[in-house]
Amino acid sequence: MDFIELARSRYSCKKFDSRQISKEQLDSILEAGRLAPTAKNLQEQHVYVVQSAEGISKIDMLTPCRYGAPTMLIVAFDKNNVFTYPGQKYDSGIEDASIVTTHMMLCAKSMGVDSCWVNFFSLTLWVVLQSYKKYR
Repeated sequence: MDFIELARSRYSCKKFDSRQISKEQLDSILEAGRLAPTAKNLQEQHVYVVQSAEGISKIDMLTPCRYGAPTMLIVAFDKNNVFTYPGQKYDSGIEDASIVTTHMMLCAKSMGVDSCWVNFFSLTLWVVLQSYKKYR
């Protein structure tokens, strides 16, 4: 599939089945995120993988937008290790995390794995993140 076809076919899936993605698929998706460019190559993003029943139930308490997905990747960034633009008012954290997320979503689609960008969640998410394996 060429890139335009890949971009055209990717959509936000709002109904997932209970099948778990394979370790190989997950590893490829995470690698696509690792390879994503970031400002000054600081690579300040952190990707958290949530697959356990306990973790999924905690996610469900934070957002109504999981749509039954058995795997969730949470992308965050270290606000103390981002490129700050001249003038010191803005930094690259959100942009870089967005690029990483987009790379992972396109990689997933290239393998036939659907995804959905969710940015509607409780700000107490950091509490949940403390108990999950960080990929980066």
